[in-house]
Amino acid sequence: MDWIIHIDGGSRGNPGPAGAGVVIAAQDGALIHEGAYFLGRQTNNAAEYYALIRALQRVQRGGQHTICVYTDSELLARQITGAYRVKSPKLKQFFEQVQYLLLQVPRWQIRHIPREHNQRADELANLAMDSQHDVVVFDVVDGASCDVPTESGAPLDPPPAAQQTRAKPVASLDEVQEGTRAVRVAVVAQPASEACPARGCPTEPFIVEATLPSELCLHAAHTLIPSILAIQNAAPQEFAAVPTLTMRCLRMGCGAVFNVSPVRSPNGSGRRDDE
Repeated sequence: MDWIIHIDGGSRGNPGPAGAGVVIAAQDGALIHEGAYFLGRQTNNAAEYYALIRALQRVQRGGQHTICVYTDSELLARQITGAYRVKSPKLKQFFEQVQYLLLQVPRWQIRHIPREHNQRADELANLAMDSQHDVVVFDVVDGASCDVPTESGAPLDPPPAAQQTRAKPVASLDEVQEGTRAVRVAVVAQPASEACPARGCPTEPFIVEATLPSELCLHAAHTLIPSILAIQNAAPQEFAAVPTLTMRCLRMGCGAVFNVSPVRSPNGSGRRDDE
């Protein structure tokens, strides 16, 4: 495996203040990422899923790598591999998000290990709960190591070439170009105004091809982008079968809820079924 990943999640109170820890290293032992992520009020099981989601989001930034994930949560490992059914509606949402993130990984494994073999990830999860905000302890960016403290999972700045390329947001289904993959996002619950830096989300459903509406804050974008990319990059035979995903903003106290689904058509071109 190219990358070795250790994850852990937990909450104090179950549910209670929760945190996730992620450690990513190359197969030769070189450290790639150590992150502690504060999750707000969650259960232990939800925190374990969030830890895996955060790890897979970081993997996406690193290009194509095969991965082996180690977790001390037997439930998580067995649910992801299909040995256990996912019965909880909330965990099912996380499970679906994980499955679409895993579509972008060439080859992966997930293994259950004893807690004593997962100490660093556990330390990072507790660091998140203690500090009550995200802390990226170490990260490798463009081949150079750096310490990158972040707030609430805000993404790194894009490279200059990406900053220079701006695409016009797609406002409606009628503007979707033939041959593209489009994703529909409906806001089913607005964020709490005092918790949202943007003081709200678009009130009408919107279509995503290459850009997000400017009204979305960084936290909402960070929540939506991995799943939108996973849907857009799904194989043609899988695209039409992608279910509607219900996602909650990761910012503590926000409360925004989004339904994310592909704009389906018989040939996967991004046009409506009735056209």
